[in-house]
Amino acid sequence: MEQLQELVALYKRNFEKHEEWKLSDFRNQSKPLEDLIRDAVWGKEPKLKRDSHQYRIPKKTLEEMEEELLKPEIIKELMKRKTFDEIFTMIYVLKAPFFGPLSVYDTSLRLGAIMQLYPNVIYLHRGALDGARALLGKEVLHRHAKYFCDDKEYPYITKEVLPRELHCLEPYHIENFLCINKSKFK
Repeated sequence: MEQLQELVALYKRNFEKHEEWKLSDFRNQSKPLEDLIRDAVWGKEPKLKRDSHQYRIPKKTLEEMEEELLKPEIIKELMKRKTFDEIFTMIYVLKAPFFGPLSVYDTSLRLGAIMQLYPNVIYLHRGALDGARALLGKEVLHRHAKYFCDDKEYPYITKEVLPRELHCLEPYHIENFLCINKSKFK
């Protein structure tokens, strides 16, 4: 698929570095852990700009998540996690009402970056789900999708399900790629 190869090249050239930059404060641990946890919940990027995904979440919900994740016993448990899935599970279990799948994923990704732990599957929510559906087709996606904790709001797929052109990207970049390009797949 030549078109897909071109889209991947465009993503690598125009978006990959920006996505890495958005995680840089977390990777570099440039702030105290409590501040990084706050930033992860509120979607703060370097230079304190908020990720557009977090704008839709009610302030009360973000405050509840922040309060929960800043409890000393929760921080201690969080820092014991050895895989992204363990972080994701923890955020999933602790999530406040209106803190949906995209928020759980984004917060987990930011927190995972602190410990250099990243997803090994492609979580599908909102735009990424639309992109996967457009790229693979509904039937193929339905056949290969799995559900985190058997929760239908948390589908994911493995890299092997996708065309080989995407295999050069890390799963968290594939999630972003699918979202960005959802309207370009035929």
